[in-house]
Amino acid sequence: MTDVNLINLRTGRGGGGGGGMKKKYNAMFTFGDSMDETGNICVASSNKTELNVLTCTHPPYGETYFGRPSCRWCDGRVVVDFVAQALGLPLLPPSKAKGKDFRRGVNMAITGGTAMNFTFYRSLGIENPVWNHGSLDTQIQWFKDLLPSICGTEQSCKGYMRKSLFMFGAYGGNDYNVQLLERGLTPEQAMNYTPKIVGAIADGVEKLIALGAVHVVVPGIFPTGCLPIFLSLFGDGDGDGDLDDAGCLKAYNLLSKYHNWMLRKQVEALQRRHHNSTRLMYADYYGLVYQMVQEPHKFGFSAPFEACCGAGGGKYNFDLSARCGMDGATVACRHPSARLSWDGIHPTEAANKVIAGALLRGPYCTPPILS
Repeated sequence: MTDVNLINLRTGRGGGGGGGMKKKYNAMFTFGDSMDETGNICVASSNKTELNVLTCTHPPYGETYFGRPSCRWCDGRVVVDFVAQALGLPLLPPSKAKGKDFRRGVNMAITGGTAMNFTFYRSLGIENPVWNHGSLDTQIQWFKDLLPSICGTEQSCKGYMRKSLFMFGAYGGNDYNVQLLERGLTPEQAMNYTPKIVGAIADGVEKLIALGAVHVVVPGIFPTGCLPIFLSLFGDGDGDGDLDDAGCLKAYNLLSKYHNWMLRKQVEALQRRHHNSTRLMYADYYGLVYQMVQEPHKFGFSAPFEACCGAGGGKYNFDLSARCGMDGATVACRHPSARLSWDGIHPTEAANKVIAGALLRGPYCTPPILS
């Protein structure tokens, strides 16, 4: 990738879709987890203790763009915010919000969202309620329940959705968090669940197509082994903690690559099956984020493994007991726009802007949204 294209990703200029917009969408409908959360967890949860643990409701979250916490796991906007704004659409309201107009778009994503249903995780002995806020199937049901208020009859909805953009995930990150962090599996053991996880995502895409979706972005997952949370917990340089030349955990990135390889094959198969009626776009989050880690200066970033917000100290500035928004961790780094990681788990607004640009114009989305 040329330096010119790297600069264009950072600034939002140029790329695969040219300077102008070639696609016009009536609305945008999004699904996923905390990477795309825009408020559902804050509306859906009445448990004040849980909301206190879910620190996106605390300063300094939201400081860069909103000036206050906005129930986004970021200092400002998330990827779906940037995509909506680029398409001339409003910031998407959370699907659980009351009294909102959803006709130009709505976001079903919620913190803890998984590809697999919670009944599956309960069968594995998992009871942590954070993974039971809204699985992929649950979010699709939320969307179906809203459709009459968005577009009326089933027939009129199909016409409406043909002119709408769908962003389906990324799903899978939390499914592996359950396996790696809750169950204590190794990355190699977690791979045994990849076919089920990817199969659930593919089934979800099929359900959207059956409802009338035509333009659907299906992202892969981030390079897990490059996230400060995993580096701080497992980056001891031994066995599964072995680091690659970029400084990421090899075994954990191999799991992410395996998931993304399998997902991309499924997306390609779905596209062949629905080639006359559907435009599926695979988004390579892994490839882009890994390049941002390898060459952060080309994107305007520094210290790619150090969380901007948190009081963990050390190389990664991450500690589960001193996470961003907790007591003693309410002041972010001086320049969030120069950082890749916001809180050790989620990207900064600046990184989200780069990711959104790559989805809109390429080259990390096949085909680009605006092509």
